[in-house]
Amino acid sequence: MKKPHILAVHLLNDRSGSPLVLRQSLEVLAEAGYAIDLLTATPGAPGFLSDLPGVTTHALAYRWSASAWRTLLNFGLVQWLLFWKVLRLATADSTVYVNTLLPAGAALAARCRGARVVYHLHEVSLRPALLRRLLCAVAAHTAHQVLCVSEHVRTALALPVARQVVVHNALAPAFVAKASQTPLPNRSPEPFVVLMACSLRDYKGIPEFVALARAMPALRFELVLNAAPAAVASYRNQILVPNNLTLFPAAHDMHPHYQRAAVVLNLSRPDEWVETFGMTILEAMSYGRPVIVPPVGGVAEVNVHTHTGFAINGRHLEALQQALGLLAHNSACYVRMATAARQRAASFAPSRFAGQVLATFRAEQPGATAPAPTPVPMAPDALAGA
Repeated sequence: MKKPHILAVHLLNDRSGSPLVLRQSLEVLAEAGYAIDLLTATPGAPGFLSDLPGVTTHALAYRWSASAWRTLLNFGLVQWLLFWKVLRLATADSTVYVNTLLPAGAALAARCRGARVVYHLHEVSLRPALLRRLLCAVAAHTAHQVLCVSEHVRTALALPVARQVVVHNALAPAFVAKASQTPLPNRSPEPFVVLMACSLRDYKGIPEFVALARAMPALRFELVLNAAPAAVASYRNQILVPNNLTLFPAAHDMHPHYQRAAVVLNLSRPDEWVETFGMTILEAMSYGRPVIVPPVGGVAEVNVHTHTGFAINGRHLEALQQALGLLAHNSACYVRMATAARQRAASFAPSRFAGQVLATFRAEQPGATAPAPTPVPMAPDALAGA
């Protein structure tokens, strides 16, 4: 019997959240017996989509550039390339799995082929606004099914697609197994390490993190940037780095950072970049680390304010200092939040994610019916500290 075919498309294979989630989906689908082709570009070091067992990878010629105009030109060219590659690889029996809004050319080619189109959406803060509207229009007219990583993504994009379901991200079983080996703390750690991992963009709150480190010299700060060592070194030379702050390039293995961390931050600016989920926050909570995140977006669906951490705008330096001071000096509060964080992370189970992904793609096979939406996981006493 012929295996059902999936053609997955993701533009840039790096070590950010969206390719990580796609990898998890493709691992689930490959194990379930799907024949999978993957179109992606890996211009630098291997990303999360590299070396996927059971997946045939086709390289894309695409590269991000520091020049906005060059990036836009590359983006236009890769859409043209995607269109013709998908026309060649897809059939009417295929399901084209478009990861993020960006590979619009793949969705258009899939509809020309008569293939089914499933979008997995992670982002809402695309610039320029005209490009965002164009990509949303393509998704609205081509998608048969839309998966959103959070309720925030679903409501913010508001695509006129009948079949939409929220599939919260989950951690890989191997990550959960390793994180669970770290015992929960019985007091506030010493030294007290404050960790943040993000892209090398100011709107991710990097200047605020540096200012916070400068304002709290008694604590240690670690910043892991999703960038090459040369880019991190260049950035270090542009700013005044306080002695208690250490900068790291993109890490293949984040476990040592979470093991050292006492608390993990996300300081993305809500007026410039609304986080749609926040995998690093879920990873931190799996380790039993309290978190501090923005009060809006998908990341606020993972954290429960005053229960697993705090929801604070990253521009409010004084509030951040007060929250970190409380966690560093009040062991009872720290232990309570650490325990709640691990319990909360357990509700985003890998098995739940796998079940939702499989239900979606099985529903795209001929004669199948659409999967019913699954309720959003809530902490047992989520409203207690809200």
